[in-house]
Amino acid sequence: MEGKLRNMASIYISREDEIENLCLRYVTLRRTKGEIRQNYYFFANLKEGIGGEFCSNEGICKWFPLSEIASLEMPFTSKYVIEHYLNEGYNTNMIYGGVADGKKVVFTEMPEF
Repeated sequence: MEGKLRNMASIYISREDEIENLCLRYVTLRRTKGEIRQNYYFFANLKEGIGGEFCSNEGICKWFPLSEIASLEMPFTSKYVIEHYLNEGYNTNMIYGGVADGKKVVFTEMPEF
């Protein structure tokens, strides 16, 4: 996880100590153009007193009101991850696996055993 934190810090924030509770929450699979694409979605909290101004070489990096998120352009699986997180995932600590079936992404909890 430390390597992921360093990578995220180099892309989105100026210092690693500006975020806390970094957690892997979603892993999605999508078959497209002859390959299987696997994406990992991490969530974190900004520490108290940290501003919301970020610089990124990975696209737009800014805060959006929750009411606007669904209207933003984003990859197929990302749209479903955000929808699932806002409706269900936000209230749990689970990691979810999602498989795209061409019409939607089907999520299942991934318990540790």
